[in-house]
Amino acid sequence: MKLRNLLSPLLVLAATPVVSADESLVDQALLALPEELRAGAAVVRFEDGRQVFLREGTNGMYCRADDPDTPGINIWCYPRAHDAYARRWYALAATGMAAPDVDAKIAKEIEAGELEWPQGVVNYNLRGPNLDNALSLTVVYLPFATGADVGIPEQRNFVRPWLMYAGTAFAHIMIPGQ
Repeated sequence: MKLRNLLSPLLVLAATPVVSADESLVDQALLALPEELRAGAAVVRFEDGRQVFLREGTNGMYCRADDPDTPGINIWCYPRAHDAYARRWYALAATGMAAPDVDAKIAKEIEAGELEWPQGVVNYNLRGPNLDNALSLTVVYLPFATGADVGIPEQRNFVRPWLMYAGTAFAHIMIPGQ
């Protein structure tokens, strides 16, 4: 009887599945995507400017997992067409370059035709102070478009779509979610 009492907690522990930190990050990263894109999406993170796969994908979508060492939630999912941009951005940032400087350098590379930057690419984001209070955001890239070109306001709006960075390589429609 005493041996049984000692072994019971061990049996419970043995039957409890252990989820690794990577599995947790994978599951969390996929939340930014529409459900029908999740099963085949790759999940990555960037370490010292290098892309590391937490999960291989099959459908051309990539989700950059949240960095648990930074405050809040910041998940970004993008199609294969934006992977070269993502790898370039994180490689430059790893050199110590500040985010605005990375953006400026990449914009010049896009304008010079040195970095591929396709039109009409859709990205999905999930951001906020924590997962329970994170907001989804869908972004449609239309390089060099203006509000007049596409018939959309250029003023920030948290309820309706609007065009951010009008007239630049990074012009995109912001579509707020919930």
